[in-house]
Amino acid sequence: MNMRSKIIALLLLLSCMLNVNAQDDNVRTKSVYVEVLGPSNGIGLTYDARFNENSRWGYRVGFGFGYKRTSDIFGKTSVRGYSVPVGVNYLVGGKKHALELGAGLNAGIYNNHDFTFEPWYIETTPGNKKQIGWKTKPIKENKFGMFAYTTVGYRYTSKKGFQFRAGVTPAVAFAFKGIHDHKVVLAPYISFGKAF
Repeated sequence: MNMRSKIIALLLLLSCMLNVNAQDDNVRTKSVYVEVLGPSNGIGLTYDARFNENSRWGYRVGFGFGYKRTSDIFGKTSVRGYSVPVGVNYLVGGKKHALELGAGLNAGIYNNHDFTFEPWYIETTPGNKKQIGWKTKPIKENKFGMFAYTTVGYRYTSKKGFQFRAGVTPAVAFAFKGIHDHKVVLAPYISFGKAF
């Protein structure tokens, strides 16, 4: 085989390889997924996209709903949160398996329902009260809450578009007075969705 034949054979082989790669290489720059915990602060629906077709940088915006209920001898408390997590992320690795690093803010309205127990008195004689039991006092209020978060996790995207994400979310709460007990939290997250 002469040099010219080798070059033509190499070019044909390279052309076939590029053609096969082009058929299998679906560029998926957008996704929609359901997320549990993490930035959604409960369960949420999120839209995620790259800034452009070749960018490893992307953004996310979604809607989250969370519910928490506690009860003790002094009363019951329930909180319903409706929030909007927004953020940016960066993917390290390939198109199928990637390390996802992100940061953002979650702002929301939190509806507190507190039921506290108060002593119940009756007046036995003028000016003299006697406690005969307890009564509940409902307190309802809406509060604004916000937290800054980061994400560190694994992102898998199949050739057909199925997407799985899992990781941890370190977060710092602020503007959360009376809603959240902790200033710094570490929450896991998991999500399932479709990339397109």
